[in-house]
Amino acid sequence: MNIAKLIGFLAGVGLALLLCTVAIRRRGITDGSKKTEYDERQKIARGEGYKYGYYTLVIYLCLILMIDMAELKLPCSMTVVAFTGFCISGLVLSGYAIMHDAYWGVNNNAAFIIRVLIALGAINLIYGIVEICKGNMVVNGILQDNVINLEAGILILGIGVMLLIAKNRDAHEESES
Repeated sequence: MNIAKLIGFLAGVGLALLLCTVAIRRRGITDGSKKTEYDERQKIARGEGYKYGYYTLVIYLCLILMIDMAELKLPCSMTVVAFTGFCISGLVLSGYAIMHDAYWGVNNNAAFIIRVLIALGAINLIYGIVEICKGNMVVNGILQDNVINLEAGILILGIGVMLLIAKNRDAHEESES
């Protein structure tokens, strides 16, 4: 990755984080506080989710190290390999927290956050599909770094879908009670 690409990547990530933080602080928290609040059960479940996400990343990195020690050539850059590991471990962490009702704080606006996630996921997915259509995703049999947008889109939309499933499950359980 050349320096211009690195600066563009960092600027894009920084801008996305800034916009998400501002949006969620303004509309994502319902009680006007600046911080999401979790009850004790949620804190314990989130800790378990972090643990499973961490173990997933460790196992993934061990596999990558074994591939490297065997001197096998992966058909992609280390940037793609590293980002894939982050996506897998992030999906494990988020999935565990969502399925154990620990993703939302007690003061979050769930509908707004789901809309933000789906919009971000769609933007990344569209960019990834555009790159596939242009033929820029694979060059000389090597997966290029622009696959990261496709991976990010799949990750974010996956989290959004899990959140919708959990929200519908909770609404169904409440209606039965």
